[in-house]
Amino acid sequence: MKNIKYVLLVILLFFAINVKAAETCDTKEYNRLKELAKKVEFDYDYYMDNNGEVLFSIHAVNLNEDLRVLIINNYYTGDYREFKGEEEATLKEFVSGEKVVITIKGFVANPCSGKTVLTKTIRLPYFNVFYNRDKCKGNEDFKYCRELIDTNISQSQYEKEFELYLKAKEDNKKEEPVKVQEDNTKLYIMIGAGVLIIIVISLIVSSIIKRRKKNAL
Repeated sequence: MKNIKYVLLVILLFFAINVKAAETCDTKEYNRLKELAKKVEFDYDYYMDNNGEVLFSIHAVNLNEDLRVLIINNYYTGDYREFKGEEEATLKEFVSGEKVVITIKGFVANPCSGKTVLTKTIRLPYFNVFYNRDKCKGNEDFKYCRELIDTNISQSQYEKEFELYLKAKEDNKKEEPVKVQEDNTKLYIMIGAGVLIIIVISLIVSSIIKRRKKNAL
């Protein structure tokens, strides 16, 4: 009786090991899916909705049928958004400054299905409502004269930073070395003296030649 129990125990253990092995995602397959996931690229753009609010869209390219590209709140309750498309797709209604975590899972007919193979994070910028003000004309290099910026700023912050920018710009102008026009008087004198010397030498040589000719006669 005891032997039968041991045999049954070994059989059950054997089946348990095989089932577990069958449920394990193969390393080679996992790496293949991960390489596919690395090829998925994202960019973003902004648009204005019907209420005049600026929102962002995220565009994905290089999608693959063996992957699911998701933005997950709760995967198990179905609270997620998916980039669906043969090669590319777009999701909308993201807000300024939002941190978007994108999860890429396997979608294959093997134990790697549902496994997370890669995550990517996109930190959306803020839309700058001050970028097209008159102050920005001629001051396009001011950091808050761009449409998209890394931080959200208020009216008072914008004004304060702009004043600091103008002061720094003015200080840089003062520090620029003044180009002094070179005095070319000495150069002209030297050239004139050189020409005069050449003329004098020419006259002397000419006089000597004439004198020798007379003496030869």
